[in-house]
Amino acid sequence: MDFSNPAELVAFVSDALPTFKSTGEARELSGGNLNYVWRVFGERQSVVVKHAPPFIARVPEIPISPQRIRIEASVLRLFEVPPLQLLASDDIRPPRLLYADEKRHTIILEDVGDLVHLDRLEMPGMDIGSKLGSFFGQLHRSTFQHRSMETIDNLAIQQTRLEVQYASIGALLSSLGFSSAEELGEKARKLGEKYLTKGKCLTMGDLWPRSVLADTDRRQIRIIDWEFAHYGRPAQDVAHFLAHLWMLGHRAPSAAQRTGIMQLQRAFIEGYMSALGPAQKLLFNEEEIKDAGIHFGAEILVRTIGNFQNGYLYDGLPPDHPKVRAAVDMAVRCLEDPLALWNEQRPE
Repeated sequence: MDFSNPAELVAFVSDALPTFKSTGEARELSGGNLNYVWRVFGERQSVVVKHAPPFIARVPEIPISPQRIRIEASVLRLFEVPPLQLLASDDIRPPRLLYADEKRHTIILEDVGDLVHLDRLEMPGMDIGSKLGSFFGQLHRSTFQHRSMETIDNLAIQQTRLEVQYASIGALLSSLGFSSAEELGEKARKLGEKYLTKGKCLTMGDLWPRSVLADTDRRQIRIIDWEFAHYGRPAQDVAHFLAHLWMLGHRAPSAAQRTGIMQLQRAFIEGYMSALGPAQKLLFNEEEIKDAGIHFGAEILVRTIGNFQNGYLYDGLPPDHPKVRAAVDMAVRCLEDPLALWNEQRPE
């Protein structure tokens, strides 16, 4: 099937959803990196079609398992039954799964409407941070050592992350002349290898501003793109989000927006730690905090001087640009002393 052909897309949806009354129109959506995504319009509603190619859509030279779409479908089904059903509310939840064609690596999702990616909200605030922190704290706590969640085994994605992210850090730092490149690269590589082993809880895996959609009143939040979900370790979710918030703040066009992002960040951490409750000692102990610092640094590096610079906040900036150098220096600090990073970011 040619998923770039609107007529074939419409026919696919009509066959999959017999009650769907198509208008014959389909439109490609932007904002993501991994997949091809379209909105298919109907007489009373529209739906979203997502197709996973065997590579990263925005970076076709990087192969990645198309089985990630099966993982996403499995996780979205879990939100239809306890315990995850108890997390989902009209305020905050993933989109609903309507249909999955695992052979063609394609799913059909509820269209959540004209919500805005978090990085495009003019003034994101503490309420979004609190809701997100509480949601992910509850997700990690409620799935901690939950045997049925261990079926979300996304090792193919974790192997790709090891190869294109963690294992690349030494070479990236070496290219900029850091004498500690080999040592810090080894830290990152070991973390990627650790994430191939058995985890603690269900993680979303790709928590960044473009996986969070909200309305302008910040009353509804939808969390999309669960194809990196894995029975893994909470630091990968927490540090991933914090790294992207740091970069958003660093590139914010005004002091007011930077302040709003910092408030969101602090509210996220407070909401997350509060939702963990007594499980904090098991889920986010000192080992996890150290791992969070390493991931934080690795994520900033691949977004500023690595494979994933294009199309994001530092797109087109050379390695010697002051903003890039400042971000790289921040990343190196995290890799060198991850505990200090957490102490700086965590509210009193």
